[in-house]
Amino acid sequence: MRIALKILKSRFHIYHLFSNTYSILLYLLITSINAIAAQWNLSFFTIGILNFVGALFYVIASLFFGRIGDRIGQKKVLIFSVFLFLIFSIYGFFLSNILDLFIFTMGFNFFFGTFFPQIEGLLSKREKELGIDPVNTINRFTISWSLGNIIGVAMGPFLIIKFPYVVFGYGIVLNLSSYLILKKDFARHGESISFEPSPELKKSSNTIDFPKISLYRTVYRSTYFLLGLIYSAIIPLFPKLINMNGLPIGITGFIIVGTNIGVVLTFILLERLKSWVGNPKTAAIFLIVFPLMTLFIFMRPTPVIFFVISFLAGMSYAIPYTYAIFYGLNSQKADHGKQGGFHEAITGLTTGIGPLLGGLALQISNGLMGLGFMAIFILVTISAIQLWFIKKTKHVIQN
Repeated sequence: MRIALKILKSRFHIYHLFSNTYSILLYLLITSINAIAAQWNLSFFTIGILNFVGALFYVIASLFFGRIGDRIGQKKVLIFSVFLFLIFSIYGFFLSNILDLFIFTMGFNFFFGTFFPQIEGLLSKREKELGIDPVNTINRFTISWSLGNIIGVAMGPFLIIKFPYVVFGYGIVLNLSSYLILKKDFARHGESISFEPSPELKKSSNTIDFPKISLYRTVYRSTYFLLGLIYSAIIPLFPKLINMNGLPIGITGFIIVGTNIGVVLTFILLERLKSWVGNPKTAAIFLIVFPLMTLFIFMRPTPVIFFVISFLAGMSYAIPYTYAIFYGLNSQKADHGKQGGFHEAITGLTTGIGPLLGGLALQISNGLMGLGFMAIFILVTISAIQLWFIKKTKHVIQN
C-alpha cells in the first residue's frame, strides 16, 4: 500500500485531485439536470436547448477567463471562482421549475468554463518548468478528470432521484475545502506547483512539428468538435431515450457511464502508445472506432446496444480530445491559459450543439435512427478532413 501511494505521489499532485473531484461534480450536475428534465417529461428538443444555453455560458467563460489567468495567475482566478461557486451551489436545493433549471445550468456551466482553462494552463505552464514531457502532462490530466466523470455519470441520475441533497451537498463541501486548500497553497508557493516528478515523466516522446502546429491545432480541434457531437448528445438525451424503452430513469446512469469508461480506457491507451505524436497517419488510424460506433446505432436498441454505443462514443470523443488538447497546450508562447480557454470553448460548443442537433434528430425520427444519420454525415466530413491533412503534412515525424 505504501509503495502504491509513493508511486501515485510521484505521478500526481493536488491539482490532479482538483481535476478529478470537480469532474465528479460537473457530471453529477449535468446528468442530474438532464434526469430532472426527463422526469418532468420535457421534450428531446427542450433538453437540447437547456444544454445548449448552458454550454453557451461555458464557452463565454472559457474564452474570457482563460486569457485572464495568463495575466494575473491561474491560482488567483481559481480561488475567486471557487468562492463564488460555493455561494451559488446553494441554489441547487431550490430547483422547482424550468426557469430554475435554466438558471442553475447557466451558472454551473459558467463556473466550469472558468475552472478548467485555469487547471489546464497551470499544468501546462508549471509542469513544463519542472521538465515533465508534454505528453505526460496531458495524459495525467485527462486520466484524472475522466476517472471523475465515471463516478459523476453513473451516480448522477440515481442520486438526483433518490437523494438530491447529496449532489448539491457534495458541491458545497468540495468548494469550501478547495477554497481553503487553494488559499493555503497560493500563500506558500505562489503560482508554482510544489511537486517532485518521477523520472519516467521526463522521458521525451516524438518531436512536435512546431512550424505547422497551428495547422495541427485547427485540424484536431475541428475533428474533436465534430466527433464530440455524438458523445455530447448521448449523455443528456439517452436517459429519456432509454426510459422510452422501458427502463427506469434512476439506472440509466449505469448504462451511459459506458461513455466515460470508453474515455478513460482510451486515455490510458494513448498514454502508452505515443506513436500518434507528430504522426497524422497513425493518429487517423485510431479514429476507426467512430465508424464502428455508427454501425451499432443502426442495430435494434437493447440495454447492451445502448451501453456499447455509449462506450464507443466515449472512445471516439477521447481520441481527438487528446490530439486537440496536446497540440493546443504545447505552446512556445506564454499563452497556456488562452489555449486552454480555446480548447474548453470547443468543449462547450460541442456540449451545446451536440444535444441540440441530437435532440432534433431524435425528435424527428422518434428513435436512434436520426442519431445514426447524423453520425454518417460527421463520418464523411472527418474522413475528408483527415485525408486532406495527411496530404498537407506529407511526412511522418520519427522518434
